[in-house]
Amino acid sequence: MSGFVFPPQNTDAAPPPAEAPDLVKGDGFWPDINITDVRDVVRLDTTITPARLRDAVRQAMLDIAAALADWRASQEAAGVSTLSDVPSRMKVDGVSDYVLRWSRAVYSVVGADLGERLVSQSATAAGVDRAQALGQDVLVHQRNVSFAVRDFLGRPRIRARMI
Repeated sequence: MSGFVFPPQNTDAAPPPAEAPDLVKGDGFWPDINITDVRDVVRLDTTITPARLRDAVRQAMLDIAAALADWRASQEAAGVSTLSDVPSRMKVDGVSDYVLRWSRAVYSVVGADLGERLVSQSATAAGVDRAQALGQDVLVHQRNVSFAVRDFLGRPRIRARMI
């Protein structure tokens, strides 16, 4: 006898919960957004729950879709049915610039939204420094939203006038 004893498997344990789908589905024209990619790109830690992140992604997709509604209407009038079908001005890593700008805008709205929520929760003295850092991140995300949408539409990023 070897001395190794293997207990029987516990058959009373509940099966592990099914993982939530990792995608927030677009409406057919706009591409789906992968939640894991958002978490990685925006550098969100685990204090942001999956449900909270999914909600932020949904709202961001709605916000950006609304900002680009007129552009989309003109594309659909020209017979285009998905963003991927729009002839790209440029491809990076095999992906259309339109798809990249769409994703960037959505990610940045998520980053700004969740960052603003975290800033408002930093009420302790130790949280003040963290709130200031988060505040700067929020500003960068807001700028990136503007840049992504303006780049998407082919508009200049900055308007300057002489005073």
